[in-house]
Amino acid sequence: MELGKDVIIGVSVNNTMGITGKVYGLSELIEASQEAEAMGFDAIWVHDGMTGRRTSAAFDPTNVLTAVAAKTKRLLLATGVYIPHIRNPIHVAQAWATLWEVSEGRAIMGAGTGAGKDRIVQRQYGALAAVHGGQGHPLDWETLFKRRTGMFGECLDIMNRLWTEDKFSYDGKHYKFDEITLGIARPEEKPPVLVGGGIYIPQDGVGAHHYTWNKDVAGTFMMGPKIRQVVAEQGDGWLYVHSRAGEYNEIQAELLDIAKDNVHGRAPRVLARNQFVNIDDDPRKAWENVQNQLTDFHGAPPGQDKCQADLVDRWAVAGPGKAVAAQLQEHIDHGVSVFQCVIASPDQQGMMKRIAEEVLPHIDKPRLGIALK
Repeated sequence: MELGKDVIIGVSVNNTMGITGKVYGLSELIEASQEAEAMGFDAIWVHDGMTGRRTSAAFDPTNVLTAVAAKTKRLLLATGVYIPHIRNPIHVAQAWATLWEVSEGRAIMGAGTGAGKDRIVQRQYGALAAVHGGQGHPLDWETLFKRRTGMFGECLDIMNRLWTEDKFSYDGKHYKFDEITLGIARPEEKPPVLVGGGIYIPQDGVGAHHYTWNKDVAGTFMMGPKIRQVVAEQGDGWLYVHSRAGEYNEIQAELLDIAKDNVHGRAPRVLARNQFVNIDDDPRKAWENVQNQLTDFHGAPPGQDKCQADLVDRWAVAGPGKAVAAQLQEHIDHGVSVFQCVIASPDQQGMMKRIAEEVLPHIDKPRLGIALK
């Protein structure tokens, strides 16, 4: 199984805690990953919640995947999404290179700037301010949040270069250092990075997944020029959410056009999709199960008890098994080759089993020829 050569269908293993009413121990995460491999999934995905969501924080995703690597054989190991720039990029590059070595090249970093309600954003960038602040250099989370896309882009640039260059200095707007190298930890092959970008703005009010809303862009998929530049320059693929067939093809074409002048030769040639999945013989019940899970996972907008229907329509892949397989097949036919299936059910392992038995056998997975270099 290889990124760019194969269609990869993976399932999220819940490494966030206190969201669905169940606390997942590390042993349970490893067991679920082993079961996913036995069921025929190509990959497992873990989330990133170092500062917590509505309750407590999560296990570190790189460490979780390193543990899973030691207990699995062929399973690809992915993050969806990892927020590297609220950490030290040199340390992230070193840790990920170690995971790459331990897993024998099975790791895929799905990275993004992060999203969520303002309280989540405040925690994330508050943690970064604690590192970057100090006497004479006061920084607050709001300042860092405004700089997030620039920091994210430089962070990815540093990591990509540490994985491919022996030694270099860096003089960026946000990061500066002299002659850093990973030494013998530098991988022989660069680990692939899928860069997240873009989000759907609901018709009515703040989304359950986002911190702001503007009536001028309501009901549209938004992906600003800064994040497009980062995806084009630093990504081996684009990890998208909410975008529909045709819509994401047009955007990817624009990203590849931006990437034509990339001196490093990188380009987002792989399309990867994040989606919430529920299998039920009753299509309406399956849709409602996704709505319930999104509400539980992200929280409802102010004054509402459920997330918006148009957001669910954009995020859900729901219904009977064959119908869900047909939806995935449509995206495969439009060029999507990587899928992150987030389980939209409190019974995560039970739903994982249904996807394996009722969806995977009905998907035609063509051999691909996407060159990452």
